[in-house]
Amino acid sequence: MAKRRLEDAIVASRALTVGIKLIDNFRSATNLFSHDVHSHGGIFSLRFSDELDQVAVGYGDGSIRLFSVTNGKEINEYCASSLPPIEHLRRLSMDLPIMSMKWHPLATDHLYAVCVDGTIRQVDKKTNVLSVIAYEPDNELTSMDFSIDGKNFATVGKDAHIRVYDSEKNIIVHKYHNQRIDTQLEKIRSDDLSCTTGHYYRAFACKFHPEHKNILLTAGWDNVVKLWDIRRKDAMTEEIAGPHICGEGIDARGNDILTASWTCANSLQIWDFRTMNLIQTLKVPNADNEHGEFMYAGQLCDNKTVLAVGSGTSACHVINWETNQEIARLPLSKPIYALDSMLGGRVFAYGGLDKFCLAHMKDN
Repeated sequence: MAKRRLEDAIVASRALTVGIKLIDNFRSATNLFSHDVHSHGGIFSLRFSDELDQVAVGYGDGSIRLFSVTNGKEINEYCASSLPPIEHLRRLSMDLPIMSMKWHPLATDHLYAVCVDGTIRQVDKKTNVLSVIAYEPDNELTSMDFSIDGKNFATVGKDAHIRVYDSEKNIIVHKYHNQRIDTQLEKIRSDDLSCTTGHYYRAFACKFHPEHKNILLTAGWDNVVKLWDIRRKDAMTEEIAGPHICGEGIDARGNDILTASWTCANSLQIWDFRTMNLIQTLKVPNADNEHGEFMYAGQLCDNKTVLAVGSGTSACHVINWETNQEIARLPLSKPIYALDSMLGGRVFAYGGLDKFCLAHMKDN
């Protein structure tokens, strides 16, 4: 209890520093500022800093930019062209999308990013240097995440393997192989969604549980959320069948798991972490049959609130999953791929092919 009070006090202090009001009730939401992103190939990833004062934006052209949370101004940029020549990468284009970014939980000046070219990159804010720290040949990376203690990070991508790294040495300490053999491919085509170890098709999301440092969730095109204990050699028997994940569409909080699927209907679902059973399917109002829901990313927030973005409505949705009602909808004109939040969802950012927006919850 004392630790929780200390954490709350730290968060409150940081919020005051950047001029954010810590409201208790979420009744609506509004944008604070936005930026056009057409000239940089759109936005594919977003991540708030641990100090809450900056948000990192990953673009389609391989660049990363940092923006101030308080005024929306660009603070710094890190372009792929600034990377030093790397012999085994010289034939690759470095100007490919940054698909996922995470700040190191302990070394909070270090921002990690994964790119479609298979590189894992690091921004060091102290030295202002962008570097490549690891490379996965013949893979297109789509997601990464850190364990809560910062000792490990995991990556997933096109080859459907799950790799777990030692974050101090940046080397792979465990690799869960995909399951691409003919008999299993036939099973999935016949709607048998069970598998014993890895994924069949491209994996798009990996998420360490925020309260269990060794528990990792992964998902992708094969319509199953897999659960891993990184101390073990094989997948755990528990899994969720059904969600079709095409972005960073997994989140976990306490005993709740959120999946945001790229499906026409029933895209947002809450599951019980203890049993893997479905708790609730959320309503997305006015997602008609022509355009559908088709969510790419979602997050669980305070006050039983879910944030979600996608290509069906091309909007950021704020939904109270206790009442199953939409609190707010913030529309853009084109698909939205990226989402992140801080302060329990009180401030959030979203972006896609046309804009990057920073917004906040309101209590009126």
